[in-house]
Amino acid sequence: MIDYHVHTPFCRHARGTLEAYAARAVEEGVEELCFTPHTPLPGFPRGGGDLRMVPGDLDAYFRGTARLRDRFPGLRILAGLEADYYPGYERYLEGLLAGYPFDLVLLSVHFVAAWPGENWLFGYHFPEKSPAQIYREYLAALKAGIATGLYDCVAHLDLVKRPGAPLLAHCGGDVEEVLSLCASRGMSIEVNTAGLRRPVGEAYPDPEIVARAVERGIPIVTGSDAHSPEHVAHGFAEAYGRLKTLPRARLARYRRRRIADSRPRHRAGKPL
Repeated sequence: MIDYHVHTPFCRHARGTLEAYAARAVEEGVEELCFTPHTPLPGFPRGGGDLRMVPGDLDAYFRGTARLRDRFPGLRILAGLEADYYPGYERYLEGLLAGYPFDLVLLSVHFVAAWPGENWLFGYHFPEKSPAQIYREYLAALKAGIATGLYDCVAHLDLVKRPGAPLLAHCGGDVEEVLSLCASRGMSIEVNTAGLRRPVGEAYPDPEIVARAVERGIPIVTGSDAHSPEHVAHGFAEAYGRLKTLPRARLARYRRRRIADSRPRHRAGKPL
């Protein structure tokens, strides 16, 4: 198993030490753990300043992950980043990514520029808009992020969804466009189990989107979106159980932002 979406104290809203996350990963049988703190966004106008790193954290973050590799030699520990796409920050993000040896950069959208106020994805309220309109505005931001070429993997693709209102039922064509862009860019998508801990009650994205991605040859990474050590690998029995029903599913393992292992399960000789 791989858990490629794990937050850190540097995010300021996650609790527990780096060592505690790594120890939990070993307990759960995780082979590879990728830390993905939220990228700094200096001067970001939409709030959330207590939800991400500041630029001065990056050196300490890399020192911390290097130290863990010595303490947990049986666990492959990667240093990644969850980088929000927000228009106007492309050049800043490009420079940040060039300055550090990241293994994986997750694309996420938590704030949509077209929306007023903060209106982050877990709290939006637009009674005047249909679900399809809201979803399309979110997916437009996701497509713009993919088009920058700055990212490796789309995290929690349908994070905007509300219970009982799947994206495919409201804007299936836009979802297909997102998957087409991912395939053309050689990106992976994440199966994120955090939704199992939230009111939506299912992983991100929903199983039908995952199946369509697999049919397009898009590789998969798995992530718990852990914000405390006990979240590491949460829901992975269900996630990997579903992936095993997709014969063409490929699990991507990253090294310095390149896929190091993306083998079909039935040829790999072991389960995903």
